[in-house]
Amino acid sequence: MERILTELTPECEITARLYAQGYEKKEIASLKCRAVSTVNNQLQKVYETLRIRNGRELATIIYERVTGVKLMDISPAMRAAVACCLLCVFSLTFLHQQDLRRGRRINNRMETRYDYRRNIE
Repeated sequence: MERILTELTPECEITARLYAQGYEKKEIASLKCRAVSTVNNQLQKVYETLRIRNGRELATIIYERVTGVKLMDISPAMRAAVACCLLCVFSLTFLHQQDLRRGRRINNRMETRYDYRRNIE
């Protein structure tokens, strides 16, 4: 993974990127095997270091650095709209991944039932 937020520690950067992608703090904590309070502390450190106030601004900064397009030159209302759209895209990506995982689980259950029925006959 290429580093985008080089002023942060690698651990804080991972947390920030997951949060900007729409993961909940509890989900990040379970993915990283950390306490939720640790994730909260890391996000507070990110906010202080980057001088931002919320996840929407974090998503905007990450987008700007990945694409090289400055969104800060536009009006705050437009910035907020773009950030919301980005969060929606990240969320849809996450939901799509969840659906794929769920589909695998359903297919595995169906295969198990099929094997069970075959053994009975």
